[in-house]
Amino acid sequence: MKNRVLTENCLKKRDDGDHRLGYAGNPNHDGVASQVAGMNLMSESLNYDMTNSSSSHGIPIMGAVSKGVSDFSQTSGFHIEGLSPSKMAKVCEVLSSLDIKVGSEVFFMKIISWNIRGLGSRTKRRVVKDFLRLQNPDVVMFQETKREVCDRRFVGSVWSVRNKEWAILPACGALGGILIIWDSKKMRGEEVVIGSFSVSVKFLLDGSGPLWMSAVYGPNNPSIRKEFWAELSDLFGLTYPSWCVGGDFNVIRRRSEKLGGSRVTSSMRDFDGFIRESELHDSPLRNASFTWSNMQESPVCKRLDRFLYSNEWKLSFPQSLQEVLPRWTSDHWPIVLDTNPFKWGPTPFRFENMWLQHHNFKESFSSWWREFEGNGWEGHKFMRKLQFVKAKLKDWNKNTFGLLKERKKSISDEIANIDAIEQEGALSSDLVALRAIRKGELEELILREEIHWKQKAKIKWVKEGDCNSKLFHKVANGRRNKNFIKILENERGLVVDSSESITEEILLYFKKLYSCPPRESWRVEGMIGPLFQKRAHLVFQDCWDVIKEDLVRVFAEFHNSGIINQNTNASFIVLLPKKSQSKKISDFRPISLITCLYKIIAKVLSGRLRGVLQETIHSTQGAFVQGRQILDAVLIANEIVDEKKRSGEEGVVFKIDFEKAYDHVKWDFLDHVLEKKGWVKAARGLRQGDPLSPFLFTIVADVLSRMLLKAEERNLLEGFRVGRNRCRVSHLQFADDTILFASPREEEVQTLKSLLLVFGQISGLKVNLDKSNLFGINLDQNHLSRLALLLDCKASDWPILYLGLPLGGNPTACGFGIQ
Repeated sequence: MKNRVLTENCLKKRDDGDHRLGYAGNPNHDGVASQVAGMNLMSESLNYDMTNSSSSHGIPIMGAVSKGVSDFSQTSGFHIEGLSPSKMAKVCEVLSSLDIKVGSEVFFMKIISWNIRGLGSRTKRRVVKDFLRLQNPDVVMFQETKREVCDRRFVGSVWSVRNKEWAILPACGALGGILIIWDSKKMRGEEVVIGSFSVSVKFLLDGSGPLWMSAVYGPNNPSIRKEFWAELSDLFGLTYPSWCVGGDFNVIRRRSEKLGGSRVTSSMRDFDGFIRESELHDSPLRNASFTWSNMQESPVCKRLDRFLYSNEWKLSFPQSLQEVLPRWTSDHWPIVLDTNPFKWGPTPFRFENMWLQHHNFKESFSSWWREFEGNGWEGHKFMRKLQFVKAKLKDWNKNTFGLLKERKKSISDEIANIDAIEQEGALSSDLVALRAIRKGELEELILREEIHWKQKAKIKWVKEGDCNSKLFHKVANGRRNKNFIKILENERGLVVDSSESITEEILLYFKKLYSCPPRESWRVEGMIGPLFQKRAHLVFQDCWDVIKEDLVRVFAEFHNSGIINQNTNASFIVLLPKKSQSKKISDFRPISLITCLYKIIAKVLSGRLRGVLQETIHSTQGAFVQGRQILDAVLIANEIVDEKKRSGEEGVVFKIDFEKAYDHVKWDFLDHVLEKKGWVKAARGLRQGDPLSPFLFTIVADVLSRMLLKAEERNLLEGFRVGRNRCRVSHLQFADDTILFASPREEEVQTLKSLLLVFGQISGLKVNLDKSNLFGINLDQNHLSRLALLLDCKASDWPILYLGLPLGGNPTACGFGIQ
């Protein structure tokens, strides 16, 4: 591990006139092969002596890890018990020569920064050690250590992790001092840079480029803060593009970062200017506002500690969050930057479109499909085959594609080597052919990577093969962050922010939402079936000749028995936010990701249902019925309202909103309706995402239409009379968007309310009166308010939006229809 001074002017003279140098330590290698003769040797590297253990302190900053240790680190934590590092390095060389890679996983980090206000007390170190054992970080940054030397024993008294390396900026007497420690089994330190106010470490991670972390302790003296900003600017240039800096900056950025507010100072403006010029991300603390207090009765609180990181860091770790940890000692709260703050468990299998581009995919898929042999129902065997193929696909993906970045770099290096040979005029025909092959492989990898990121970003207007820019990455990460549930407000108004509590609240909410009557049981299926995504249908299309016979047998079995097995009918529920700032669970829409096999069966059934739906659904319903369009409902509603206004007759329009329409449909009610219509035989809820759900919901909503028509026949509802024939119209429907027309008589309004209550009781579709609105036509406001009070809804004014278009406005007015 190379160590160097940041810049010559970053080494500040202390009061005694000497230069104080930092130390980088490794507990496994204490010896130093050579002694530093003087300052003229600072730019040279020293090697660890693997046998000499005479040194009792850390390695001087100009020390470097020996080659064997460096090579060993490249295996990303891979180790064989009983082998020394030098022998392990030889094993790794053999693995590398055979193109065998180990330990290539997605890497996450937990970084803690803490101004500890001195580590001299043994009692305080014991408290800190217990705190770190509980938090289990990967990197720890201490400020104000007040220590000039940190040897192996001292560092071990602070953090008990077995494999650790460290680097320090010594304190000047009892002032200052920085100590950064990292778990060397997880993090591979490559280089250390010591400044006057910072310690920076370069880490290498498998599957990605290098990244830098800097621990800083800003000066409290405003007169030397300019030097602090200059050093940070130098670090930004040195560490570009992936950098994270954390610590005690000893200055606030905004007035709100001090309890009670603060005037804007020049130091605050300089701090804000540095962050903006360097384009660093300054994410807010998730669970607190301040990181320091004077711990008095009337406290002074400030946010002096924070993490800042670059755009490249954010792309690599898009879910990074920083928050305050419990303060066990010191007057500063420790802060943590967690790149994976929510551990939700394993993610479902996702099919990658780029697999279809591989020349060997179809042949491999066919081989795997025929390899599986099973017994039982055809539907069950089909799902078991998909599960078998899924496992094969995972292994095939690792062996065939590996890590795209690593493969791209390897091929690029090989092409560059051949080009270098060509410059010397010694290029053979074999190398010419090899270069052509490698260029073809590189083009194919780039195409696959673009397809991969296009699929993640879901940018439909970008063609495959376009430039693989950061746009894909930013959009994909943006979608992930938007859909990510970081905090949740429960029904009691309490905010929960841990993955366990969020999961518990979601389960409780949906258990209540989808609960059956007391005589029936409710259960959650924990199984996630194979190929749960809409893009998996591409496999069925591409490999149709392989699976068609099995699929036809599944359909024949289904039509004979009328039963879909449990595996096929399972679904995976995802929550999509309805608005940008979704905090409550009710702000999310549950969408069911269903298996491809079920979707095919449901598509066939919905196609057949569509053909006969118009014969049984009343003409007032305009959704999901052949020959009826959404504009029909809008135009008819406008004509009805306009004619009523022109006639001078009084009337009311009631626009109702069903509460969680799809989720509250009772299955026994749906069964009863289907039987009455002469069709088929669900406890409650229709799956959003199921091709059958819209048609089944239309059938349920048609019951309300029939109830209203029956009330018309018995003259309980008058509705509006329109047209030359004075045709009676009491309602219009488009799926769950329902609009009712009635006379302003209180008796008729009460009848409407009763019908809606009865329908809600028998079907589960209850009207959300808080979101429902009553509008008057040629009616005074007092009368309209009385009717709204009777319905427990809001009285509103014209115009309104109905199915996304204006209703009840003046069509001759300027701007009408522009929303």
